[in-house]
Amino acid sequence: MAVSAKAISEVEASWAKVSALGVEVVAVEFYRNIFTAAPEALQLFSFKDVPDLYNSPQLKKHGSTVIKTVGTAVAGIRDLEKLAPTLAKLGKIHHDLGKGIGPAHYDLIGTSLIATIRQALKEDFTPEVEAAWVEVYAVISQAMQAGAV
Repeated sequence: MAVSAKAISEVEASWAKVSALGVEVVAVEFYRNIFTAAPEALQLFSFKDVPDLYNSPQLKKHGSTVIKTVGTAVAGIRDLEKLAPTLAKLGKIHHDLGKGIGPAHYDLIGTSLIATIRQALKEDFTPEVEAAWVEVYAVISQAMQAGAV
């Protein structure tokens, strides 16, 4: 489980720009991307029946936690040995929800996260930034899924 120095630098720099938009703003767009790509995924969440979903405190709270966790992962990506147990624990938590979360869900999250970053960065989203996020997310996803067994 290794990430190139170039990918780490690209991810750190791009995340600084994305996170500057505000956790809630990023969270809402992230979940909008998830539910646009896979409307059925909404059924996995406790806020599935909340009116005005994208303005709801429930989605914003959960989404903010997720986006802060992405920030924690980005901050720890230079020390994967230290970060891996945290990611594995997070994977176990999601597994233990008993909702059948599996590889397809991790793929959806990765695609939606990268789409959110693309939207946030606009013209600063380069092929190098995309490749870096694909590389880093693959490692994060792998570590989380390792904890889900």
